Amino acid sequence: MIELTQKILTLDSESEIALKKADARALDVMKEADLHAGRLIEEEQQLFEKQKEYDAVLLEEKLEVQRRQAVIVLEQKMKAYESSFDVEALIEHLLSAAKDKVCH
Repeated sequence: MIELTQKILTLDSESEIALKKADARALDVMKEADLHAGRLIEEEQQLFEKQKEYDAVLLEEKLEVQRRQAVIVLEQKMKAYESSFDVEALIEHLLSAAKDKVCH
């Protein structure tokens, strides 16, 4: 009977030691998983920041192209307006109208 009791106590002690080791190992695995997850999150954040910078550069380039095109269109419209509006002819007409009113 003593031998059986001794075996039960030994088995109980061994199983408690095994459980403590398993708990410690589980904590280690969880810490490793947390570190790995942290690294993955950091990598994703860096990728996001790089993509955001790339998108900003692309948008800036696109806006610059649109601005240049708008300036070209504006210059063309200004030239077309200037060519359709003869300042000298207008001045001559105004002077002629003023002469007519003064002389008559």
